[in-house]
Amino acid sequence: MKTSIPSMKLGLASAIAFAALGMTGCGGDDDNSSTTSVDQATGGELASLFNCTAATTESARVICIGSASDLTDATVSSELVTALSTAKSGDTIILPQGRFNIATELTFDGNGSLGQVGTMVENLTIRGAGMDKTILDFDAATSGGAKADGFFVSNTKDITFEDFGVYEAPNNAIKLKKTDGIVLRRIATVWETDYQSTNGAYGLYPVETQNVLIEDCYVKGSADAGVYVGQSSNIVVRNTIAEKNVAGIEIENSTNADVYGNTATGNTGGILIFDLPIGNGLYGSGVRIFNNTVTDNNAPNFANASDFAGGVHIVPPGTGVIILSTSDVEIYDNTITGHQTTAVALSSYVLADDKVLQVPNQDVGGADGNDETPSVMAYGDIATYAPEFIDGWSPLVRSINIHDNTIVPGAYAPQGSLIRDIILGYTINGSKVPDILYDGIGELMAQIPQGQGGLLDITGGINAVAAGLYANVLLPQMNAGAIETEAMQQIPNLAEFGGYAAGDYVCASNNGDITQAAVFATNPAEAVFVNGEPQPQLLQSDESMTCGGNTGKTPYIGAAATATIAGTVYGCGEDDTTSTACAPE
Repeated sequence: MKTSIPSMKLGLASAIAFAALGMTGCGGDDDNSSTTSVDQATGGELASLFNCTAATTESARVICIGSASDLTDATVSSELVTALSTAKSGDTIILPQGRFNIATELTFDGNGSLGQVGTMVENLTIRGAGMDKTILDFDAATSGGAKADGFFVSNTKDITFEDFGVYEAPNNAIKLKKTDGIVLRRIATVWETDYQSTNGAYGLYPVETQNVLIEDCYVKGSADAGVYVGQSSNIVVRNTIAEKNVAGIEIENSTNADVYGNTATGNTGGILIFDLPIGNGLYGSGVRIFNNTVTDNNAPNFANASDFAGGVHIVPPGTGVIILSTSDVEIYDNTITGHQTTAVALSSYVLADDKVLQVPNQDVGGADGNDETPSVMAYGDIATYAPEFIDGWSPLVRSINIHDNTIVPGAYAPQGSLIRDIILGYTINGSKVPDILYDGIGELMAQIPQGQGGLLDITGGINAVAAGLYANVLLPQMNAGAIETEAMQQIPNLAEFGGYAAGDYVCASNNGDITQAAVFATNPAEAVFVNGEPQPQLLQSDESMTCGGNTGKTPYIGAAATATIAGTVYGCGEDDTTSTACAPE
């Protein structure tokens, strides 16, 4: 069944401001052509309407898709392909009103456009008549035998998508990669069948990008994340509605991000901040989550399996906000209500995969002479996560401050395979999973003194083996020309894995009459060990997340994030000085 953006969403004044049929930059045209098609959700008619005047100036072109006499699917699809493949810097591409079936993935490579050979094509705008008025349906789109994205954009600068919808993309709706300066404004990405693993993965999907603004958008039905910004920096996500996705909004392995004024509802998990062991040196910090409405995210988890143990397939249904193995996150002034498992979950990567605590293999080059012992011939032979540790990834959550939120639990019906044992443990004890749930295991293992089997020993052992591997195996091979040069890397700032400085702790305060606790005692002196293994204590209330005062723990306070796009700075205190979230004191 075809559906449209729910009319109830249009009532959020700051979120949805649909463009009129006369569009900025395309001029008026009295010679309009319109046909009609049935909107199966409402039974009403959605006109296919052309209203555009092509223009060319010295610095820019306006390109109209379709014509007054031809708005067929084939014409719209083919003309879009041509407009993107021949684009020049400064182009504005205007889409007509209507729902159009697009036959192929729409790709744009700023270094590969025929419009300006040898020069990056940048400052491109793609604009429709409104995200409920211009709908590009990619249900039957193809891409060389692979699952097709709706749009795949790469290698450009200052690109704007606004006022249209991308529906039913087989893979991702709008993916942007290696791009500096992105505006996604009043864009809808929709899969119309609810909670299906066959839906596409990501809705709005900037990855390896900088200076990203996502505002006033609507994302629904993604089998991974509705909004996903990964391995990027300088990010503002605001006034966007995410519903019925696995993850509503996800910031992954990214720095300097503000997520505010959004609504996440009906997802498996509402807002996620993850740092995954991706091995490319891009890891996250400096994220603020504030003034969002995160409510009733109790949907089943319909994600497919991930290459990472910590992918969204592990998200427990009924979770509002999830922080996984990342640092420097401030969560404040949000309304987080109606979650059946827990309002806020914080976890090291140990919970996702205990191989993080794997003791390193020390048999460098097979020196022990035992053929039954695997030889260490590459960094990956040392331990499962040795390459990622060497790359700079940390499995810990650090410097997390959760304060001044309105948190109201939902009906208590916790679920999720990842935390099944935790749920069972609380249930047997006759208590409930805390409203702010912290696993605590990473912090505990990081603070175990050296020589007692904690993370200091594990990471230090990996570092020592890596140094021996380089000196005794890799360097001789390089000198003999047997392998290409491989720079030796040490785990940076080894001390970060042991002991917590004043600002490193997880802090939670002024969040209402709720419970907050760690599963494992975070202080080694208070922890319980059996045969050297730490034991969960399923604490109901403790002081592990109390900061300020006389605790010696300093709550993390983040700085405002900004995105600079085509010379304009976006963010709180920049272009936004009047919203509730950003009004000056």
